[in-house]
Parts: sequence; C-alpha cells; structure tokens
Amino acid sequence: MQADLPTAAPAITQITPRDVDFHLDPARAKNWLDHSPEKTLFPNALSILFPPGERFFIASVLANRDKIADPKLKAEVKAFCQQEAYHTREHVAYNKALNSFCDADRLDRELTEHLSWVRKTLPEGGPLLATVALEHFTAIMAHELLNDPAFLEGAEPGYARLWLWHGLEECEHKAVAFDVFRATMTGPFREYRRMLVMYLTTLTFLRFIAKHCIALMRAQELAKSPASWAKLLWNVFVSPGLMRRIVPAYLRYYSPAFHPNDLDDRAALTRTRKLIASWS
Repeated sequence: MQADLPTAAPAITQITPRDVDFHLDPARAKNWLDHSPEKTLFPNALSILFPPGERFFIASVLANRDKIADPKLKAEVKAFCQQEAYHTREHVAYNKALNSFCDADRLDRELTEHLSWVRKTLPEGGPLLATVALEHFTAIMAHELLNDPAFLEGAEPGYARLWLWHGLEECEHKAVAFDVFRATMTGPFREYRRMLVMYLTTLTFLRFIAKHCIALMRAQELAKSPASWAKLLWNVFVSPGLMRRIVPAYLRYYSPAFHPNDLDDRAALTRTRKLIASWS
C-alpha cells in the first residue's frame, strides 16, 4: 500500500453547510457583472456546469463512503455533500434566470448525459478521480475570487453574494474528495492515475466551458462582434484574468506530493466567513 504523502499546509477544519437563498434578479442575468454582458458571460457559463457537476461529485464521493474508516473523514463527506446540494439548488435557480435568453436547460442536459456516460464507462475509481480533478479546478478559481475584489467589482449584490458563498464553501471542502481518494485507492501508480485523469478531465472541462461561452454569445447576438469576443477574452485571460491566474496552482496538481491544502486559503476564509455572517 502506498504511504500518504505530507501536506504543506494545515487542514481546513471548518466545513459548514450554509442554507442561503439568494433571490437573484432574473432581469440582471445577462449583465449582472459591471453591467457588461462580456464580463458576465464567463461566470454564467460556469454556472451552467455546476448542477450536473455537483450531482456527479456527490454520487462519486458517496460511492466510496463505505470504504472509509476514519470517522472524521466520514463527517467531512457528509458536510461536503450538504454543501454541494445547496450549491446545486442555487445554481438551478440561477440557470432558470439564464433561460430567459438562452437554452441553459439544453446545455445542462448535454453535460448530464456526458457525465452519465463517464460514470458508466470509466474503470473503478475513475469517477472519484474525475471529481478530485474538478474539485481542484473549483478550489483554485475560488481561491482567486476570494483573494481579489476585482473579480466582482461592479457586480449586482445578489449575484456577488452567491459567488462569494460558493467560493468560500469550495475552499472549505476542497480536500474532501482528495482525502477520500487517498483513503480508498491504493497501488504503486495511484498518483499517476490521478494526474492522467486530470489531463483528460481538463480537456473535457475546457470543451464544455467553451461550448457554453459560444452558446451564450450566440444567444445574446454577440458572436458576430469581434469587439465582444475581445472583451470576453481580455476579461478571462488578461484582466482580471481568472484562467491565466489559476495556471500555477493547476500545474501543482501534477506533482506526486500534491495535496489541496498546499494552497493556503485560511486568511481568505476567515475574511469571507465574517462577511457572510454580516449578511444575516
């Protein structure tokens, strides 16, 4: 059995499911971020990914629950699933607002069908490894969101609160699926399987996020505008440049010694927990 490798940062001990209803304004769904359709488009494309993705995460982790001996990890799995269930509910409501101008339901169905195929096709442990990979994506994006106010500058308050809440909880539970993987999978090639699945999952993630961006651009009659494409790409890759800024943390995943807690979120979590507590 392969020995567990050390982590570089202390574990995050507080995983708190927060049952929050954001009552998003559907009239602002197109341009809730700084009144700009182009700035709003990428987070909207991400939102369409979340309900099918988070249902997949819950099922993949729960499929391994009976193999877990550690009661602390079992409790963290329960909290993880509760958080993800609340995220699913709120992004379903969010995506209903998107349906006012695009067929978000169709995009949801297509991703759901793909993830169902993944679950049926991958060998044992494959869905869990895909979950670990995608949880790393959500965690490193959330890390950037919580640490730089520029990402939500000019945002409509309801949508901004939803993304801060979601980002906080993604950082809180970022190591759960990974720790389930470490607790339930063995073998000399365990870490290399993890890295291979990340590579394959990255290709799928990029394909679907690009597909959703194109669909949203077409639905808003922006697809024929070079200026709109330039604004979208500038926002995503340059300033504030979420996809550019996550690259170093993404590449760390390909180390055999990687652990999600290597990226220290504790200061951002403390700050964001205080902010969320002030909403009530």
